[in-house]
Amino acid sequence: MTRHLDEVLGVPTFVLRLVRTDSTETMRGGRVVYHVQAAAEPRAGVLDPTPDARWAEVIKPHPLRSSWAEVDGPQRLVDWSSGIVGHGTPTQVKTWNLSCLIRFPTDEGGAWAKATSRFCSVDADIIEHVRSYDAALAPAVLGVDLENRWSLLAHAPGIDCWEPDLPTVQDVVSRWVAVQAGIAGEELRTPKMLPRDLPAELDALLAGEAGEQLSAEELTKAHVLRDALPGIIEELESAGLPNTLVHGDFHPGNWRSDGTNRLIVDWADSYLGHPATDIQRLRNWLPAEKKDVAVEAWSTAWQKHLPGSRPLRALEPMTVIARLLGAITYQRFLDNIEPSERIYHEGDPANELRAAIAE
Repeated sequence: MTRHLDEVLGVPTFVLRLVRTDSTETMRGGRVVYHVQAAAEPRAGVLDPTPDARWAEVIKPHPLRSSWAEVDGPQRLVDWSSGIVGHGTPTQVKTWNLSCLIRFPTDEGGAWAKATSRFCSVDADIIEHVRSYDAALAPAVLGVDLENRWSLLAHAPGIDCWEPDLPTVQDVVSRWVAVQAGIAGEELRTPKMLPRDLPAELDALLAGEAGEQLSAEELTKAHVLRDALPGIIEELESAGLPNTLVHGDFHPGNWRSDGTNRLIVDWADSYLGHPATDIQRLRNWLPAEKKDVAVEAWSTAWQKHLPGSRPLRALEPMTVIARLLGAITYQRFLDNIEPSERIYHEGDPANELRAAIAE
């Protein structure tokens, strides 16, 4: 993400964080200002020497700042990773309020260093649990630092499965259900979003900034949904599925395939919750003919691993509950990121609530 800047400045750089955006154009186009750290003095004459009147504000500490958004933050991640995979030329691939992702070249095909936010899961920690049930369903873990929330993962060969064929859908869905069935009941270092906690979580949303963004009519409908929520949760739980590890962003863009094996990546959004959340996420992504195949594979797999369960009963209540879970997730983002980063998700909790009352 910094290749052009490195060429212009003549030195390696790391993007630390978003500072501000052009308020007239957001999400699509417009101008953004980032805080960037150079590894050495840039080439003479390429930077405007005029002092920035807002510089003191840029470097002012903030209690919600991510560790990698601090000066030397990405370098600390690089130094730790280099101690494991050896010194290569790291490439920063992504930085935003949820994570920092850096790729390393290695003789084995590459490695990925990732730092995650305090309110997310640590990829390598979750992957180690997943791989204890299916060693080929997630990338190999090369290193993990739980205190700093750092993961170092082997590169997953192949391509992202944005348009998966039917065998890929069936394979990934059925294998993931097998892991979820096995891992249920394990103690995991991951956030929780349990069905039984949803009423209190919704109360908090409606009493906070998300509720303030709803119209009077929308707020009335949201309270009607709140009153109906215990019955919706009871219907969900009548499917007989256990609370277990949920991937949290289970769509084919987070699957990789090399033509032989298929695996799942990006585990930072995972949490302890209801497993129908993942199939609902997938249903929203797939075209109709693949959606039906995914649901059939999911239901069949759960009935295989949990005889007597009725997985299909979870689908209808999950259409509403998934929206509420989305609102809770986005509000957790907003509650835990510094003000300049809120633009990524401002308004998302209220939008998810609107979608929930429309279901």
